[in-house]
Amino acid sequence: MKAAVFINVKKIIYREDYPKPSPGPDDVIVKTQYCGICGSDITNFKLKMYQVPLIMGHEFTGEVIEIGSNIIDIKLGDKVCGINVALDIDKGQLDGMGIFKDGGFAEFVRVPRKYLFQIPKSVSTKEAVMIESFANACRAVKLSNITENQNIIIIGAGNIGLCFLHYLLIEKKPKYIIVIEPQAFLREKAKEFGATEAFPPNPVKIKNFLKRNGKPTYIFDCAGNQKSILMAIDLIKKGGSVILEGVFKGKVSFPMFLLNSKEVNIKGVLSHDREDIFCAIDFFSKDKINAKKFISQIIPIQDIQKAFELYLDQGEREFIKLVIEL
Repeated sequence: MKAAVFINVKKIIYREDYPKPSPGPDDVIVKTQYCGICGSDITNFKLKMYQVPLIMGHEFTGEVIEIGSNIIDIKLGDKVCGINVALDIDKGQLDGMGIFKDGGFAEFVRVPRKYLFQIPKSVSTKEAVMIESFANACRAVKLSNITENQNIIIIGAGNIGLCFLHYLLIEKKPKYIIVIEPQAFLREKAKEFGATEAFPPNPVKIKNFLKRNGKPTYIFDCAGNQKSILMAIDLIKKGGSVILEGVFKGKVSFPMFLLNSKEVNIKGVLSHDREDIFCAIDFFSKDKINAKKFISQIIPIQDIQKAFELYLDQGEREFIKLVIEL
């Protein structure tokens, strides 16, 4: 079968002779149509965090073509998406397609039933690639306990940051919602998608806005680096909440007196459970989103190496989400 195999740091090879998987009793085989490139895929591409060789990809959609003997609620031909469900790391539950086992950058994928979700009839398989991204927004918003009419900052306007923007605008109707993002293209997209304003990470411009409109009660950090975390603590209103969606693998030296004096609430977020995924599917089924506007380019699997390299380009970024087509 066709497959894109990650073999070493910054190296993916395209093959047409990769072994096709067979289903176990609790699995199905999905013929992949689309698979999105996630930020965690890019991190693995740069650092080789997991074992190789590996077929990455955990945001894929397609059609069921084989069914394991224990599965009774899925039919051949069903339109589905494969999405990893958060497991309890404290219990040593390490699993996940495209991470610890082969994922969606392949013509066929073996999908455990627990990671399989049916796509609503009104949603295309191309649009459904974005369900996983919005499941992240569903979880972070749920864990934040945010209410309506709040002052909100989103740090980072990549795919996930823009998903948060869209979801918060519709579900929480904020008083204002601004985005902080170094890339001009993404700032313009943020304003196009409904942000009150979008700023480069320039403290003077941001603080001038906050003087006029009030400090934020919630900051969603979708960038996940030391600068963004410290910026959030600096900008948040006393008693406000900082939600860490971006994953930072290093260490941060916190300004402890500032944390104490501002009584900052910090909430970490990782992945999504079944409830969050169903929340995102419901969001899509109610036609609350035009998912296609997030997908900047569809790239054939033969060109996947070039697609990954676009994320590493130090120049001006001019895309939101890149999706691989099988």
